[in-house]
Amino acid sequence: MGVKWTELAFFGGSFTCLPVNIRHDLYAVAQETGIRTLRFSTSPDCVNEEVLAEAVENNVEIVELGVQSLDDEVLKANRRPYTSGECMEAFKLVKKHVKKAGIQLMTGLYKETDQAFTETVNRALLMNADYARIYPCVVLSGTELAEKFASGEHRPVSLADSVARCAYAYILLTAAGTDVIRVGLHDSLSVKESAVGGAYHPAMGELVKTVAMATFFKMGHKIKLDHKYLNVAYGYGGILKKMNRDNVTVKAGEKPDFRDICRKITESLGEDSQRKLKEQTVSHAERLVSETNNR
Repeated sequence: MGVKWTELAFFGGSFTCLPVNIRHDLYAVAQETGIRTLRFSTSPDCVNEEVLAEAVENNVEIVELGVQSLDDEVLKANRRPYTSGECMEAFKLVKKHVKKAGIQLMTGLYKETDQAFTETVNRALLMNADYARIYPCVVLSGTELAEKFASGEHRPVSLADSVARCAYAYILLTAAGTDVIRVGLHDSLSVKESAVGGAYHPAMGELVKTVAMATFFKMGHKIKLDHKYLNVAYGYGGILKKMNRDNVTVKAGEKPDFRDICRKITESLGEDSQRKLKEQTVSHAERLVSETNNR
């Protein structure tokens, strides 16, 4: 290692589900290299007081739970080994022990309805996570889900519907103070080669933020931005520029603040806010995907 590393992250699996001797061996890696801050991701069914106390003793400051869904029927259909209630209790434990606690949500899962995802978002809001990642479900070759997809048993949601659902979750979570640090899978050759279905798009995060900006402008809001951030205001492929140019003022040093943007959206919704936000995100997502599907 040729630079000063400050944090070691154990991702790509459920860290606390590993045997205790392996966990200790991995903690030792950090100790041997002098790294003093650790983080890991894990499954809600492998969280308890003992493993979290062990984590804190080994300088773990951030824990991320693979929540995926908070609908019991969806969890059962996708063979997740916990209920929504158990997941929320596990997250309470995590928040009690570490400095920052994050969650991963997924939409478009097998047997998931739009209403089921809405309920997942509502329950996620109650968790008050420090940060979140939102992923669309992508069907990968060689999996049981790929077999269900091939047989017609699993019908993935369209790209437009996935963008709308992700935008709905992004706006509400961000407005509530949860830092949404990623939307969509990382663009990689391995995913492109193995994805056989589902809403995969290399710029999913940009699409979702574009829907958020379109909703913001639709509600009559204006924004001031430094010239170098104009692409954020005008959205993916500049789709918002023509219609919303008069709502954007160039001001040196001004950066886009999506927490403020999303908060203003939710404040403007008034009564029946869920229905209104859904209508907005669906409408903008459909137009966005329709006009940029060849890019």
